[in-house]
Amino acid sequence: MVMLRPYQEDMVSITMDAMPLEPFILIQAATGAGKTIFFCTLIQRLLKRWPSLRIAVLAHRGILVKQAKEKMLSVLPDCPIGIASASVAKKVDVDSNVTIGTIQTLVGRIETTEPFDMIIIDEVHRLGPKNIASQYQEFLRTMFLYNQNTRVLGVTATPFRLGHGYIYGPVKKPEHENWFPALNYRIGINDLQKQGYLCEFRAKEISDISSDLKRIKVSGDYNVKELSEEMSKEIHIGSAVKAYQTYAEDRKHIVVFCVTIEHAEVVVKAFKKEGFNAASIHSKLSNFQRELILKHFEQGSIKILVNVMVLSEGWDCPATDCIIMCRPTKSAALYVQMVGRGLRPHPGKKDVLILDLSGNCREHGDPDNPIVPIPGRTVNSLAVQKTCPSCRAIIPGACQTCPECGYQFPQEVYEQNGSVEMTDVSWIKKLPEPFVVNIGDYSVSDYTSNSGNRMLKLTLNTDGLAPLQINEFFMFDRDMHPFARQRSRKSWLKLVGTDPPESTDEVMERIGELEMSIPGQIEVIEDGRWMKVHSWQIKPWNMKNV
Repeated sequence: MVMLRPYQEDMVSITMDAMPLEPFILIQAATGAGKTIFFCTLIQRLLKRWPSLRIAVLAHRGILVKQAKEKMLSVLPDCPIGIASASVAKKVDVDSNVTIGTIQTLVGRIETTEPFDMIIIDEVHRLGPKNIASQYQEFLRTMFLYNQNTRVLGVTATPFRLGHGYIYGPVKKPEHENWFPALNYRIGINDLQKQGYLCEFRAKEISDISSDLKRIKVSGDYNVKELSEEMSKEIHIGSAVKAYQTYAEDRKHIVVFCVTIEHAEVVVKAFKKEGFNAASIHSKLSNFQRELILKHFEQGSIKILVNVMVLSEGWDCPATDCIIMCRPTKSAALYVQMVGRGLRPHPGKKDVLILDLSGNCREHGDPDNPIVPIPGRTVNSLAVQKTCPSCRAIIPGACQTCPECGYQFPQEVYEQNGSVEMTDVSWIKKLPEPFVVNIGDYSVSDYTSNSGNRMLKLTLNTDGLAPLQINEFFMFDRDMHPFARQRSRKSWLKLVGTDPPESTDEVMERIGELEMSIPGQIEVIEDGRWMKVHSWQIKPWNMKNV
């Protein structure tokens, strides 16, 4: 039996709770969150409750279908699985309880396929708008036509699309329609790092290369041919090699992202010229060649792996400890995927080093919460920030002169001889450390937010020379966001230890259980302007002075 991580259990529980009420459910799970374990456990529990249920798992490439089947059988060896992918199986099987397939194959057999009850879409950011014709649109509309109770579960690390905005809710291109009304659950990069499931990262960037990129046409993303020609220039190729020599020669598994096959081959040639063991991997190689190169890279006989849109998703080598970005992109999703290739922990690996020669860190910001341009809206210029070393003011990252004190930021020199000077990216900040406080007194109240949501408010006041006030909100009503409700249920279980209430009315009736459980000490952490509970301690409040 597979043991779920706590957040994976939350993902399953929230999905199961939402299914009777919501036809479209969306989960954001960062790289390394364990989507396959989540899928498998969810499918296992669904089939246990409803043995005749028909479930489809959609992936956009045959190799991902094959990987999904292998991983699912390793967790659920007795699961009845059919394959609907012409590139993976000679015979297409859509009659098993669980079908793993590509949208292309399933659409081709849409008229002869019995409707599915549950459709799980991996990498769901590839799902186009609801009102624009596509294979996904045709497939989903047909499924709902024949089965109005169909449920769609979308999972992605990046719930946004280039030229569209977010794939849920109203923050999108005005004329587009989203399939998903809301984000039901999110586990991000920072969350997984704090829990020890992803490693830390350090990032360095060159000076702004936007002047080099201004000449390149943009239609959504950069024009690939023009971008490849620019990034293949000697200055950029030389800078990639020099950056590796200067900052990453002690790293053991380096992945380089390039624009085109031609660009990748030039980069490989430059590394080999300096005596470094490098190889390229791309779509023109056979599956056997790619698997052989990846095997040599994982074993360490190839140190530098240069790729073109092959390793951005569906591939993992936890030993990867350096990412070199030589591929500028306007896509925040592609940027996050590139960073994500190095975030998995590995024995002996302290962190992953990101060397950005593309301007992506400056363009997109923190990969856990990137800047997502919305067509028709102005990008928030304050999203990427830095601190003035003179007056300590927090200012926009693009400022070269501090508007508060006039401090002039030094200009990094981008030399023309192939050498490169890199600096730490501006958005990386040291996370605050949690600390323990003593609770002096508390109050509880029936609280209604400005948006009309009703909840229980617990206010904790600390003892000491610098007293603090910490507010904790418990949201149990069924109309609350499922993520907030699940978090409140977990907090109640940790603090009180009894079955969580089902509503605000019930929690007010059971207020005594909460009051008897309030600890004398808690661990708090700074969160912007406020303090929040980081960990509940076990010392009872009414025993703190004993």
